[in-house]
Formats: sequence, C-alpha cells, structure tokens
Amino acid sequence: MKMKKTFQHFIICFFTVFLNFSLLAKNTSDISSIIKSAEEAYKQKNYSKSIELYQKILNQHYESFEIYYNLGNAYFKNNQLGKAILYYEKAKRLNSSDPDLKHNLSIAYNKTIDKIDTKENFFIEITKNNFLNQLNLTFLAYVTIAIAFLTLLVFILFLYHTLYRKLYATLLILFVFADLALYILSYSSKKSQQTSHFAIITEKQVKVNSEPISNAVIKFNLHEGTKVKLLQKVDNFYLIRLENGTEGWIDEKSIEII
Repeated sequence: MKMKKTFQHFIICFFTVFLNFSLLAKNTSDISSIIKSAEEAYKQKNYSKSIELYQKILNQHYESFEIYYNLGNAYFKNNQLGKAILYYEKAKRLNSSDPDLKHNLSIAYNKTIDKIDTKENFFIEITKNNFLNQLNLTFLAYVTIAIAFLTLLVFILFLYHTLYRKLYATLLILFVFADLALYILSYSSKKSQQTSHFAIITEKQVKVNSEPISNAVIKFNLHEGTKVKLLQKVDNFYLIRLENGTEGWIDEKSIEII
C-alpha cells in the first residue's frame, strides 16, 4: 500500500514538472513569435503595430534590453518622444554601455523642448542609481558567502598556526572589511532597485503646480521627454525636482516611472 502511494506521488510530481516545462516552452515560443512579428511590423514602418506587439510581450512580465530598446525605437519613429525616451531609459538600466542606445538616447534628448542645466549633484545621483540598479544581487550574495567562508577558514588558521599569524591577521581584516563592503553594496542596490526615483514626462505639455491640488498656482510648464526626480507622492500628485533643482507638483498621469 505504501509503495503504491509513493508511486502515485511520483507520477503526480512527474506530470506536474512536465506540464510546467511544457507551458514554459510554449510561452517562450509565443514570445519569440511575437518578437518576429513586431520586428516585421517595424521593417514595414507599421510602428503602431510594432509598439502594440512589444507591449503585449511586456504585459506577460517578460523584459529584456532588446525589447525596451526596440520599443524605444518604435516610439521614436512614431513621433512619441516621451515614450521613446522612457523605454530607452529602461533599456539603459539593463545595459548602459550599449553604443547604439547611447547614440539614440542622445538624439532623443536633443529633440526635447525643455533645456535644463544639470547640477553636479543631480548628475552624480543619476550615475549612482544607474550603477546600483545594474548590480546582480544573486551574484553579490554568492560572493559575500564565499568571502565569509574564507574569513572563517583564515580565522581557524590564525588560531592554530602561529607561524603565519601576521599574514592571517592581515587577511582576516581584509576579508572582514570586504564582506562588510559587499553587504552595504548589496543592501544599497536592493533598496535602489526596489524604489524608482526617476520618471519621464510622457504628455506633450503638462502644468507643474505649487501645491498637490488641481487648481493650485501654476509654477511652470514641462514638455514630453523631460526627466524628473520623484521626491514624494500626495494623492494623485508627485513632487518632482528638475536637474537645476527647481521643484513642483505634477499629476501622476503625466509621467511614467523608469
């Protein structure tokens, strides 16, 4: 009787795993098919169709540098500058060193209406966030564990081998500081990746208010493609800061978070 139940349990597990792999393979095949259709639509200059297909892929919770980059290109060709910059910036989070992306993003930003002087601290903050968002947390975790293991090993050698104690003590200090630095880096990266600090204006023109209410005094206007820092949210308004330090409140419908 026990053997029979074990065999039944094995059969159920086997078919569950087989079904999951089949669904995964089918999903991958479907995504590949959609990508081909999106690329074909782009070649035929049917940019709206290409955008629709790429968005369909993103709706399936699939993302990649290529999808974001191609979607940015399609939006750019479709004269939707704000959306183009948004998806170029999303692609940049996954691969900031791609030369084609750098070139296209530069062209897109040059087409924006708002020309805002960048303060040094704003540039440093963007650079820092880009670096932290690209770190692989799983890899950092493995490295941290490996160094922790080495630290323990060196500590044991330090206790039982008196001949090389100075060397072991030096290595022990280095490993402890390295592990601490990796922990801080991992924590900062996780915090940065969980919180998006920047957004892109996606409407043609938006009003920036002095308060988080619809009938507040208008401080100035912004146009699509402008990058802003998000500071705070009250109801359906975000407090934003521009590259020159100017702040104001903007309706959440006017922006999309990178």
